[in-house]
Parts: sequence; structure tokens; C-alpha cells
Amino acid sequence: MSALRGIFTGYLGAKIRDTEAADQLKGRVLESAGTNFYTNILPNQMEAENLRRDNYNLLAAENPNLAELADINNFTASEAGMEKFKEFREENKLKGPDALKNLNFETDYNTRYTKRGKDFNQKYQPILNQLGIKEIGGMGYNTVESLVGGKEPGQMKSTDMATAPAPSDSFASTQLSDYFVSQPATFQLPETEFAKVAQGYGFQDSIKFLPDGGVDFTFPGEQRTKYNALRTEANEVASAFIDEGKKVNVGLAVEKGAERIDQKVHGVYRSAFNDYTKKSTAQGDTIKPGTAEYKSGTYNENFNKVAPTDADKQDFFEEKLFSLSSASSQRYFALSAPDNIPITVTSSDGRKTKQTTLRKYLLSLVPTSF
Repeated sequence: MSALRGIFTGYLGAKIRDTEAADQLKGRVLESAGTNFYTNILPNQMEAENLRRDNYNLLAAENPNLAELADINNFTASEAGMEKFKEFREENKLKGPDALKNLNFETDYNTRYTKRGKDFNQKYQPILNQLGIKEIGGMGYNTVESLVGGKEPGQMKSTDMATAPAPSDSFASTQLSDYFVSQPATFQLPETEFAKVAQGYGFQDSIKFLPDGGVDFTFPGEQRTKYNALRTEANEVASAFIDEGKKVNVGLAVEKGAERIDQKVHGVYRSAFNDYTKKSTAQGDTIKPGTAEYKSGTYNENFNKVAPTDADKQDFFEEKLFSLSSASSQRYFALSAPDNIPITVTSSDGRKTKQTTLRKYLLSLVPTSF
């Protein structure tokens, strides 16, 4: 019996020691898990949320609904995502000027932020329960901010987010393809070949060809703007003029580009004004550097029916301006506006108005260099 008692006592002692060792191991594992949570997992999550909010704000400054689409599709979650979104926008363009207007998405930044917080809590709360911490708080930001430092991401203010109509049963699509369309492939015309043809479109005195094959450009005033606008339009149609040798017929491409400029720029003004024509010294017009190249009479009757108020006219010309694909084309559109047409411009929030001319107003919307 004593031998059996000795065996049992030895087994029990070993079992107790094993249990103590297991408890110590468990304690060390929990301690390590807790340290990792507060020194790595939580700070990294906070940093990721701060980055996401900053990326959202960057896009929201341009268009709140653009920021919503980017965030919904997770482009704002990383710098790599933002770079990918930039590349997407370079390769695609909005289907129209109002494509991102009055959209009502099923979620907004705050609701998605809150859901990420809940998911985070559910994932890590079991570990913290074993450490005796029963509540993380919003991703832990409120309870451990003093431990990790920095400013908690927090929710967005309503003024920082996209605003939408009253909730409805129908929500806007979150697919980028519903708002953007791919840019058509273009062929860049060789500069020298383009210049040789473009010289005959009003640039005789601005383009000189050198003996060594180079080109000397001397553009007075805004001539460079007109030149760049013609090049943009010619490049956009170049793929339609590929010859049998798979080379672009530069002459036809430039000719078509000039037609497109006339239609998109001067054609718009001809449809709006009486007697829209180019100024001429032979007709007694004074042409000075920096002044308008074109003149016109008043708005015609048909246009006044289409756009009866100054606000309607402002919207019409803005839409035509921003439908052009390059800054040079947009600036040339503004430069081609007659300078004798007054307009009362209303701010985007509808609170302020100012008196100016149509030409000055359009020029204020486009960059001076590109």
C-alpha cells in the first residue's frame, strides 16, 4: 500500500507542477499578446485610419462624392491605392459634368468607419477579455490614446463628408464604371511633322525650321495656347487617319483637329451670339496684345430661350468649357469669348454675385500655364 501511495503522490506532484507550468506559459502568452496588441496592432490600426481619413479629405476637397466612391472601393486605405486611383482617373474620364452630382450612397464615411471599429473589436476582444480588459472602446482609441500617443482618427464632421438627398429605397451605384468612361487610345503626332502642317493654320510667323532639322517656336501672346489646343485635337483624332503603312496622315489629322476646334469653340459662340466674328484691322477693329481676338453682338433670340437667365448662361458656358479634354483647349475656349458681353456670376453656394464679362469669368476658371 505504501508503494502505491508513493506512486500516486509522485504523480499528483508532477501533475501540479505541470499545471503550474501551463499556467505560467499561458500567462506569458497572454502578456505577449497584450503587449503586441497595444504596441503594434492598435497603433498600426490607428495609423491606417488616420491615413484613410487624410486621403478621403484630399479627394473631398475636389468633390465629396468622388471621395465617397474612392473610399467605398478602398482606394483611400493606402498610398498605393491612391496612386492606383490616380492612374485610373488619368485613363478614364467622367461621363459628364453632373456624373457625381446628387448621389445618395447606402453608406457614408462614418458608417463604414464605425463598422470597421466593430469588426476590430470583435476580432480582438476575446484576447483582451482574458487580460481582464472588458471594453476596448472605438477601436481602443478612447481608452488607450495615452498609451500610444497621437490623435485618434474619430468620426468625420458632417461638413467633411459628401451630402446626399433624403434616404430612399434606391441607392446610387458604387461601381466606378457607372461614372467613368475609358479615354480613347490616341497617337501622339511627331512634333516636327505636326509643326510643318500646323504652320499653315495661322502660325506662319511663329514656327521656323532650322537647317539642322530643328524647330524654333516664337509664340507671341497666347499663340502657344492656340497651338497646343490644335495639337490636342489633332492627336485625339489621329487614330482615324492611319494609312496602309500604319503611319498617321498628319495633314488629315491636323485638318480634322482644326475643324473640331472650330466646332467646339467658335461654333458654340456662333450659336449663342449675333455676328460672332474674328476682329480685323481692315474693319477698323483695335487689336492689342491681351485683348479678345473675337467680337460679337448680343445674345441671339434662340439662345435667350435656351438660357434665359445669367445663371443659365453661366451653366451653359461652364459645361462647354469643361467638356474639352485639355487645359490648353479649355483656355483657348475662354480666350475666344467676346470681351464685350457682361454677365452676373453667382457663386456655387448661391450666396454671392458679381458683375464681370463672360471672357474674364471663363478665364478665371482655367489655368494660366500648362
